[in-house]
Amino acid sequence: MDTQQFYERLQTELLAWIEHIPAVRVILVVGSQARQIKPADEYSDLDLSLYVTGGDEHESETYLQWMEDFAPIWMILEEHHDETKSWLILYQGGIKVDFSITPVDALQTLIDAKTLWDDQQRGYKILLDKDGIAAQLPTPTPFAPPPYTPPTQTQFIQRVEGYFYGLVYVAKQIRRGNLWKIKWADQIQQTMLLEMLEWHAHATHDSPVDTYYRGDFMRDWVSAATWRELHEAFAHFEAADSRKSLIASVHLFTRLTEETAAKWGYEYPRRMVDEVTDYISGLGAP
Repeated sequence: MDTQQFYERLQTELLAWIEHIPAVRVILVVGSQARQIKPADEYSDLDLSLYVTGGDEHESETYLQWMEDFAPIWMILEEHHDETKSWLILYQGGIKVDFSITPVDALQTLIDAKTLWDDQQRGYKILLDKDGIAAQLPTPTPFAPPPYTPPTQTQFIQRVEGYFYGLVYVAKQIRRGNLWKIKWADQIQQTMLLEMLEWHAHATHDSPVDTYYRGDFMRDWVSAATWRELHEAFAHFEAADSRKSLIASVHLFTRLTEETAAKWGYEYPRRMVDEVTDYISGLGAP
């Protein structure tokens, strides 16, 4: 059985079982399996969202137990957010299902606000709708990027300062030859760099752009120059190479922030950027 056949069988059998569970009112498929732009491929997972009445912990465990009994499992990770309980399930063979349970009232909130969550905005499929609630959700706009609100001037400056603060820390760890801590700190730097890459894309494109999630499809929404520079911004577990990627990251981040600030008409902390860059350059290699 291939992955798509596995997903189809899981959905069919889950629906047959859920029909007799009163608490489950709606089931949606979101994510790549529901997208029309950048649709699912052979490596995509299945995102199942159940919307339920009540908040009985035992019921949640019942749903999860069904998922466990469906097929042999390698592992289950919990990843809960606010009112949503989520499990990342990895079945044997590398087949991944993201399974979440949310109070059904959350859908009414979306209906009243005439809005959707980002993953729903790109498309959703209604597997179950016992009360016609899901049918009242706004229609997704799969061929248009989700609504975007740029950061404020204050948020922009905070991100620039936070990144350069981290650069100084990394530069000092390179001088110490503290290779593991360099990698640890660089993960934080990469998170901030990704956010700036997204901001830059939104600021510099002439029309709305979809930056997706965690760098998905990045080559489609960053410039060719940025894509090339990114290849220099990641280092091996070695001091000299870490130093090389640090300097490349300084140049890339500086260009991105300068261009983004200019497009949005934001003030730019030029003095700080120049002085920190000079300091990092002066530290030199270990």
